[in-house]
This record gives sequence, C-alpha cells and structure tokens, in this order.
Amino acid sequence: MDLTQKANLSYRFSLVLYLCLLSSQAAKVLWLDPPQNSVWMIASFTIIPLLLPVYGLIRRQPRATAWLCFILCFYFISGVLDAWFITDSIHGWLITLFSSALFISAMMFTRWQGQLNNQPE
Repeated sequence: MDLTQKANLSYRFSLVLYLCLLSSQAAKVLWLDPPQNSVWMIASFTIIPLLLPVYGLIRRQPRATAWLCFILCFYFISGVLDAWFITDSIHGWLITLFSSALFISAMMFTRWQGQLNNQPE
C-alpha cells in the first residue's frame, strides 16, 4: 500500500469516526441523557468544540486533524469518566472507543498526508 492509499484510507476512517463521535455526543445530550436545565447550552459546550476543525477536515488539512487530536483528549477523558461512574450505560465506552480510534486514525492521516505534502514533485 503506497502513501496516497494509506492517507486516503485513514482520512475516510477519520471522517466516519468523526461523524460517529459527533452523533453520539448529540444523542447523549439531546436524547439519551438530557440535562435538567439549559439543554442547548450544554449541547453547545459538548458539540461546538468538535465542530471547530470541520473546515480543515473537509479540505484534508493535516493541521486541522492535529488540532482535532488535541480536542479529542477531552472527549476521551469524558468517555472514561462516564464508563467508570455510569456503569449501566454503554455510552461512556462508545465515546472512549470513538475518540481513541479517531485519535489514532487522525494522527496517521496527519503523518501520511504531511509526508505526501513534503514530497518533491
């Protein structure tokens, strides 16, 4: 598998996992476990950070995926805490799985796309 194929595969995998994480966060806040007060404020605090690198993700910029990895650290921590303290729900495990897998695939995309961008033509 050459570098272009690796970058394309990791990019597609990252997009799928990104949408899974985004939809699971939205489902948790808006449907599965809505907060008592100010649902939209809590939803914006959990969803807007994931939306910050969207423009760069769509344009396949390695810098945007690197920043996404920094943002994912908070979602990983949140998922681990939910999995540990809310034992009757699998949502914490899903968030942990999605954020970990997205972190790995986004890092690999950043590496391979960066190598492709720096190759002499």
